[in-house]
Amino acid sequence: MNIRKNFEAIFLSAAALGLAASYATAAARPVEIVKAPTAILVDSTMHVVVVKAPRLTVAQKAGLN
Repeated sequence: MNIRKNFEAIFLSAAALGLAASYATAAARPVEIVKAPTAILVDSTMHVVVVKAPRLTVAQKAGLN
């Protein structure tokens, strides 16, 4: 019940804390972005399963039940 009464204060304090944290970390070292090579790397250890089968007819689907 107190959360409903004080929700505005909780929201404003959370927003102020987030704003202060963003200013505090603004001078921190930026994240370095590494450009990936343009070639696509294929992992040969990844297994791929391909299933090829004809679709069932309505009669075949009814027979499965």
